[in-house]
Amino acid sequence: RNYQKTGYRWLKTMAAYGFGGILADDMGIGKTIQVIALLQDEKAHHKDYTSLVVCPSSLLLNWQNEINKFSDHLSSLIIAGNQEERKALLHTYANYDVIITSYDYLKRDVEIYENITFAYHILDEAQYIKNHATKNAQSVKQIRSLHKIALTGTPIENSLAELWSIFDFLMPGYLYDYQYFKGVYEIPIVKDNDIAARRKLRKMV
Repeated sequence: RNYQKTGYRWLKTMAAYGFGGILADDMGIGKTIQVIALLQDEKAHHKDYTSLVVCPSSLLLNWQNEINKFSDHLSSLIIAGNQEERKALLHTYANYDVIITSYDYLKRDVEIYENITFAYHILDEAQYIKNHATKNAQSVKQIRSLHKIALTGTPIENSLAELWSIFDFLMPGYLYDYQYFKGVYEIPIVKDNDIAARRKLRKMV
């Protein structure tokens, strides 16, 4: 669909400029297929690179099924099972184009990933890292990759701190450290309805 092509081109543009981005399309209109197109293009240009998708446990099989449905070229591997099984599977990552694991598994396995650099690191349902103090948020931010993308139809559910946490994954420091962000943006916007602060934050985002 045309809007999916627009989204794909936007993702490519973000990557070309070295930016991370939030693909915030509403649920059910094709965030996954836009990312699959992006990963297929990545394989066409860099056959030896592997990308990582992190998603809720309930979506592990869905991601693999969507990849198989919409791409004839991408190979994928789900990292799941007990700890020894996950470790053994991860050792074979270089044989696959896309590795898929869950937030829960990643926070338990993050040390096993420390010597791997992925092409794309994609967070599905990125609101799972909305609280920057949680292990979910801390673990995904330890993964090394060339490009980072967050997928969520709700980048802000309850507070601006959630938006900060996602950007802290995408481009650490871009929205400053949290204390500065809270003092200059979050409190003035939420408590005082500061129009100038809101306008500046919107422009940055």
